[in-house]
Amino acid sequence: MITVSTMVYMMLKPSEALTRLNDMGVEYVELSYDNFQFFRKLGIDYDTLIRDVRNMYQSLKSKVIAAHLPYGDLINRAVNPLEQSKVINELSRWLHFFSEIGVKVVASHIPFNYASIEESSITYAQRVKEVNQEFFKKLTLLGHDYGIVIAVENRYERGVYGYLPKDLIDIVDPINDDYLKYCLDTGHSIINNFQPHEFYKRLHPNVVLIHMHDNDGSKDLHLPPYTGVIDWDNLTSTLKELNYNGTTVLEVACSDSLRRCDNIVKLLKIILNSF
Repeated sequence: MITVSTMVYMMLKPSEALTRLNDMGVEYVELSYDNFQFFRKLGIDYDTLIRDVRNMYQSLKSKVIAAHLPYGDLINRAVNPLEQSKVINELSRWLHFFSEIGVKVVASHIPFNYASIEESSITYAQRVKEVNQEFFKKLTLLGHDYGIVIAVENRYERGVYGYLPKDLIDIVDPINDDYLKYCLDTGHSIINNFQPHEFYKRLHPNVVLIHMHDNDGSKDLHLPPYTGVIDWDNLTSTLKELNYNGTTVLEVACSDSLRRCDNIVKLLKIILNSF
């Protein structure tokens, strides 16, 4: 199933972005955290933005089947074991909201911080891995509670824990739970010099979510597929060869004029029909 992220209307409130995608004829949608974060920085609280979505989503023909959990400072606090319970409580509120609007899978970034001056590369990686194993055990239990699969996403920041396939494997495999799987972000993969089809093969068959977007190989630009340096032919053939049947999100960003963003959506619909 292929969806379009509300990130394509980043300058619209979440409820407005959902309405716009619905009016553009997009059938399936991922609700991006970016829309919430953008307006939170403008002084509108999360509760108001969430309430607006709750009040309108049932009127849509579009179905919200995927979402992105909060990232950045909120989730990175979970690297501190003393903060984990607070972070889990906050994410529980988001998962409850997502479950109400029909979401079945959510992307989650890996909490991280940078190494201290006293740490080695090895002790740093071990510390962050162990903290994340505990964090995702707790988050997976919430996934069970709300009927939502947690998909751990590869990071784009090179040198931090979570940018390599093995980092994700070392978190997900020991927990061994159907509610904890992988999200492959193609843009993050190529920034770290891995073609996405290579990354996918390392995580197969437990990839349930793919964030598809392109870039120049160095910046996280969230461009439409085929407009950057990713080898899309190899990726699409790999997905067909290995019978990928998860959710694919065209996670393309636009924050300019509505006309330009509308045109990007029209382009994404053409690309969607080619996959």
